[in-house]
Amino acid sequence: MLNKFSSLFQVLMMKIKISIFKISHPHGLVVGRKLRFRKRLNLRADAGGKINIGDYVFFNNDVSINARELVTIGNHVLIGENVKIYDHNHAFGKKYEGVQPDTFKTDSITIGDGVWIGSNVTILKGVTIGSKAIIAAGTVVNRDVQPSVIYQEQRSVQEIPIHYRED
Repeated sequence: MLNKFSSLFQVLMMKIKISIFKISHPHGLVVGRKLRFRKRLNLRADAGGKINIGDYVFFNNDVSINARELVTIGNHVLIGENVKIYDHNHAFGKKYEGVQPDTFKTDSITIGDGVWIGSNVTILKGVTIGSKAIIAAGTVVNRDVQPSVIYQEQRSVQEIPIHYRED
């Protein structure tokens, strides 16, 4: 009886995981061994884009990867909650044309082996993150990161007084 319950539980867990895992255009996805993820992993490879995920990669909750060119994730990578990875940006035209909704500028992203990406990180197009680097929580990565460093965005808080008009 316990064995039947265990088998049923495993099947149920597999079905639950499938319902929280979204892949758009699976032909552009290559996944290595022992992929693990929590809730709401969104992988999107549009317009010939490709996503290559290495061995022993872990995605925490609410991770989104969007590729129109190429996103490569190495082996033994840990990705925190709410991480967003985009290998493209909307193109924008002349002064009064604004953003072009169906036109993109792309550049590949490479994340090396043994990288740890903290929660709420955004990784933008054209970035290479070296092996064994750590990306601090809340960081926007818009340039290359050297191997074996902690990459932390420095922010300062300013309090600016508000001068209300007297009417």
